[in-house]
Amino acid sequence: MFILYDDHDLFMEKSKSIIDSIGNMMGGTSIKCFSKFDEDFEQVIQDKSCKKIYVLDIEVPGSISGIEVAKKIRKFDWDSIIIMVTSHTELGYEALKAQIMLLDFISKHSDWENNLRSALTKAVSLLDNKNVIILDSNGLTYRIHTTDIVYILKDSKERKCTIRTLNDKIMVSKSITDLGKRLDRRFFQSHRSCYVNIEQISTVDWRNSVIHFRTGDTVDYLARDKKKELRILTPVC
Repeated sequence: MFILYDDHDLFMEKSKSIIDSIGNMMGGTSIKCFSKFDEDFEQVIQDKSCKKIYVLDIEVPGSISGIEVAKKIRKFDWDSIIIMVTSHTELGYEALKAQIMLLDFISKHSDWENNLRSALTKAVSLLDNKNVIILDSNGLTYRIHTTDIVYILKDSKERKCTIRTLNDKIMVSKSITDLGKRLDRRFFQSHRSCYVNIEQISTVDWRNSVIHFRTGDTVDYLARDKKKELRILTPVC
């Protein structure tokens, strides 16, 4: 999810256009826009269901500064990415001093469109590589890096799923649909009851519809109408 915080309509529209072009390469994306900090913005920050990329203007008349918003974000979230933009580059030191872990600081007076596009592309790449799923289930909170997930299987009888990681198997009281929404581009839904991490696949037995993983695990959840697409994604298998 991308979140824009700015009071200038023109900058907001151009930023949305840049994000849309990046989103098309990702297969679509979600954008939320705010011109002031309010309860809706607060709810977005506290939502743990997805990682976000924030583009915050430092000065937003009539509302709190982008730096203050970033501080609120970091109280709950150190995984999402923050990019700061400003017409007042002299405020850069204040942003750095706040220790809010910025990916980039962009001036609106210096080729900002290309700089923003470059920063957003990098941000998407970083989130793909370090995406973390946070799950609350049965009184426990799990933080699972998507790079560590091998596959996810739906329980055939209960509304639960098994998440097979590199080192463990975790049973969570979540639907396969809910979990699928939190996964990134490295995952493929091989069956209505299964997601597989393409990067963890070693071979595929196409005749018997069995997927083999680098961990030694196998799953036989490969629907007939999914084989063609998986062949394209895993040509060496």
